[in-house]
Amino acid sequence: MMKQFLTAIAANLLTIAICVVGGVLLLVGIAASAGSTEPVNVAAGSVLVIDLERDFSDRPAETPQGSFLDDALSGGRGDAIPLRAATIALKAAADDDRISGILLRGTISADGYASGFAALRELRAAIAGFRQSKKPVHAYLVNPDTRDYYVASAASVVTLDPFGSLAMPGLASEQVFFTGMFEKFGIGMQVSRVGKFKAAVEPFTRKEMSPENRWQTETYLGDLWSEVKRGVAQSRGIDTLALQSLIDTQGIILPAEAKAAKLVDRVAYFDDVLDDLQKLAAVARTADGARPSPKDSIRAADMATLLDRPTLPQITLGDYAPIAVAKDRSFSASQTIAIVYAEGDIVDGEGGDGMIGGSSLSRELRRMRYDSKVKAVVLRVNSPGGSAIASEQIQRELMLIRKQKPIVVSMGTVAASGGYWISTAAARVFAQPNTITGSIGVFSLVPNIKVLANRNGVTFDTVKTGRYADLFSIARPRSEAELAVLQRGTDAVYDAFIMRVSTARSLSTDSVRAIAEGRVWSGEDAMRIGLVDSIGGLDAALKSAASLAKITGDYDVREYPRVRSATEKLTELLEHKPTPVAAAVGAATNPGASALLSGRGPASSLARDITRELDVLLRYNDPRSVYARMPFILRIR
Repeated sequence: MMKQFLTAIAANLLTIAICVVGGVLLLVGIAASAGSTEPVNVAAGSVLVIDLERDFSDRPAETPQGSFLDDALSGGRGDAIPLRAATIALKAAADDDRISGILLRGTISADGYASGFAALRELRAAIAGFRQSKKPVHAYLVNPDTRDYYVASAASVVTLDPFGSLAMPGLASEQVFFTGMFEKFGIGMQVSRVGKFKAAVEPFTRKEMSPENRWQTETYLGDLWSEVKRGVAQSRGIDTLALQSLIDTQGIILPAEAKAAKLVDRVAYFDDVLDDLQKLAAVARTADGARPSPKDSIRAADMATLLDRPTLPQITLGDYAPIAVAKDRSFSASQTIAIVYAEGDIVDGEGGDGMIGGSSLSRELRRMRYDSKVKAVVLRVNSPGGSAIASEQIQRELMLIRKQKPIVVSMGTVAASGGYWISTAAARVFAQPNTITGSIGVFSLVPNIKVLANRNGVTFDTVKTGRYADLFSIARPRSEAELAVLQRGTDAVYDAFIMRVSTARSLSTDSVRAIAEGRVWSGEDAMRIGLVDSIGGLDAALKSAASLAKITGDYDVREYPRVRSATEKLTELLEHKPTPVAAAVGAATNPGASALLSGRGPASSLARDITRELDVLLRYNDPRSVYARMPFILRIR
């Protein structure tokens, strides 16, 4: 009786707490939205501020947010900016007389799949397109790394802070290995795989890279670095050999050396840059005949991003992009091309943030198939792969679409293994030179905790009706016969993968096997060996889709999956669903752990690497435990 009473009290208290929190957020949102519904106005002479700390991700371009509640629940400036929205905004800004120029600032995050080198190449191309309008692009750098400078080098004026430096020593890929830790705690890992380059199992079975994995990593890392040097050399008018020599000699390039090598245009403080922008805005205002009203373009949600110069008219890319995207739409057009984004790990079922759910994405694709207005589909892939069954489920739905309307794939930073599997449904495949793709191979990973359990006094006993009834039990290691069963299943999935690539690329199975083996390729090499059709970004893929669909005249572009509403974000906030590993390490409740994971520097970077690697292990949910995934988490710095 007492237990029921206490349970009822606890339930009531929890309900009250949820209602109070939800009510407070709702009241704050309603009250604030009353004063925040005014549209963003772009003042004449405004400087478009691009904060590189905001990731550029592959997701639908959002429409202008209509309330303070949307801004609050989206995390304000912390949310990623859709890459396509950014490129559309830069095109619009070039023709917008109210925009006097651009300022690039901040440091790019090196985590996750957003803001990868392929995405940054598309951003650089958009910046180059803006410069054709003869409007200046200023870049202010303090301690830029390779990614920061790769983007900033596309600017017309690059300024380095006098107390800064250019940390561009080259690219490095570092892998974390857990085998020793697992051995220490008594956790066993048994694998079956096909492909000598299929190194996804290595973090759990080895203590260092295999020779094959080291070689393939060196190869595609060299391709990525060559693309960086080409881009920088072309933008700055310098020789790639001279650039490499300087980098190998200096490692970290000091301001005077950077200026002497023509890597930057000047060494100056931020206020000097603001003075130049102030003059630029004044000239633009005089030509426009506008009266100073810089606050017209300032929105409360983006105040942290804006420059600390009240008299300088300015607008952030986060605020300007939705305006540009809305104007770019052709709502009256009777024909539509759908862009479907597939970013993250491919998992069985519905998935979640940072994941591609086999069921959820297939359902989205099915809607595209039955929508008569959709004349073509562009699949934007930014994924290292994952569940083989989920990959096949998605590929099957894409093949059904292809029977009715053309499909074109646009590869982002990574479209490998399962990411390439789903790409085999396309009529044409576009990639950037620095896209990471291929990795045609599969593996099965089965852990066991027998030693760990026995050390702590836990034992297991089993009754079964068949020899292999407990094949996937984690209570004990697999026998040789059981490993043979797993290998047979892995081989069958690999053969199916080879066949899909062979059919899609019009290559013999022997030719595919020669370039498969789980090997990772750069986009440039992938085109050379026939895995990719053309070098190009999302715009090129859209034009190709329109051509294949024989679309004439205007057409609208719709993007899927849809962006979650404020109500859905509020629901998730109240439910408080941390990631599996974040929950395990207490990051959601431990301020110290949370600060470590969100901070900068080597320690925070390593903590995120370990957390992400273990998080991926927990996402391995294929019903047959067979996976088509890249060798490891792409970690390039």
